[in-house]
Amino acid sequence: MVTRISGFSSGLDIDELVKKMMSTQKAPLNKLNQQKTVIEWQREQYRTLNSKLVDFRNNKLSTFGLSNSIGAKQATITGNSSAVTATASSSAVNGSMSINVTSLATAANAKSTAGIGNVSMTDSIESLIASGKLDSSILVGDKVTIDVAGATPIELNKSDTLGTLMSRLNNSKEANVNAYIDSYTGTLVLTSKTTGKTAGVDNVVPPLNVSGAIFGAGGFKLGATQDGANAVLSINGIATERSSNTFTENGVTITLNAASLGTASNIVVSTNTDKIMDTIKSFISEYNSLIEGLNNKLSEERYRKYTPLSTEQKDAMKDDEIKLWEEKAKSGLLRNDTTLSGIVSDMRLASVTSVDINGNKVNLSSFGITTGDWTQRGKLVIADDSKLRAAIEADPDAVIKFFTQQTTESDPKKKGSATNPDNGLFNRLSNIVMTGLERLATKAGTSKYSTDVTSTFLANSTMGEQLRTIDKKIDSATLRLNMIETRYYKQFTAMEKAMNRYNAQSSIFS
Repeated sequence: MVTRISGFSSGLDIDELVKKMMSTQKAPLNKLNQQKTVIEWQREQYRTLNSKLVDFRNNKLSTFGLSNSIGAKQATITGNSSAVTATASSSAVNGSMSINVTSLATAANAKSTAGIGNVSMTDSIESLIASGKLDSSILVGDKVTIDVAGATPIELNKSDTLGTLMSRLNNSKEANVNAYIDSYTGTLVLTSKTTGKTAGVDNVVPPLNVSGAIFGAGGFKLGATQDGANAVLSINGIATERSSNTFTENGVTITLNAASLGTASNIVVSTNTDKIMDTIKSFISEYNSLIEGLNNKLSEERYRKYTPLSTEQKDAMKDDEIKLWEEKAKSGLLRNDTTLSGIVSDMRLASVTSVDINGNKVNLSSFGITTGDWTQRGKLVIADDSKLRAAIEADPDAVIKFFTQQTTESDPKKKGSATNPDNGLFNRLSNIVMTGLERLATKAGTSKYSTDVTSTFLANSTMGEQLRTIDKKIDSATLRLNMIETRYYKQFTAMEKAMNRYNAQSSIFS
């Protein structure tokens, strides 16, 4: 280790002199650090855009493509609108149904023949036995056991409360009962969660699944189980029964709420034009937002005079000055980027290319949607709202297929083509974005599946390798600079020692 002597003899500020001499030597290292910073900034910007691409593909497009979004149906009830409610799925058949409800489905149940008296949910089983409201015969050792048909019994400690008993019964999927205790009379009611006729009638729905001493003479004294009953109704004049008050008919989920009392409920199923239009408008909004974000980066101004600041430069500037400088330095780093411009170009091409539907060529202009003028830079515009509505009402299947149709092409290149005539627009865009994500992953090491803008970059990528190479060069340059700085200090130290000897000799002669 070299002992550094500051200018005691010479009176020179050696540290400042070495610093100035090293500033020239540091130029190559500063350039390497600037290159590294620029690549890191570029990679961060890629990751931000990558997150938006993943979100558009995995969240937005997948949601828009759901049948209940782009293929929405609606069920409208006229007549007796209180006896029946209905919800149409995307597979519902357009048409009408007339429903008359004679009686609702009921569930099997059993209740106490006599209550045990006033109770609280905080009362323990042990305290109820001590007070004589329950008999100790319900215990097996220190536990209460409730048998559940075809499943593991429910066991409770005698220290457990009535609240625990109710919770264990009601939360048991296998027990399949709703338990209720009237706190004033201590009357227990068990009701099956499944409505309809019980076993022994049509062998479809089982009776109450629970049994045990706590329900017997020493406990809550449950009486005989009352069978459930099927709902009795007619659909378009055809008499029928259902074990549940909620069932599906022709793609429509129907819930029976009350007897019709002579007035039928008429369910009309039709295409939900408003919902489909809302889905298309939402898609266009998200598409335009993504296109705009990509275009802004591709056309962002590049300020080449604003290079990344060195540590010394930052030390000489205020925080606001550093912020403004770096905003300029970061601008335009992805200008005219080939990967991003390829994504935009393919997305725009996919949106203007027709889709073959049942032998007919259908495109967005068929629905009153255009790409606007040149200033829109590929954004989609609903030029004629009424034309879109008319297209949906005239042939909703064609509109749905334009967006969601899937190609049967097996060739990966043709299948993923932006102009594949058999692929709907959503699938084309999904393929384009995935291709772009794969290219970004290869180039920048971004994730193809995560929207997290803080996620770790993949180790193997072009930019990752560039950074590793630069880091090695930085290490070598830093080692070289340390050696040069040490040499300078050695030289100044030798000079100081020589001057010190000269001064000592001069003192002797004087």
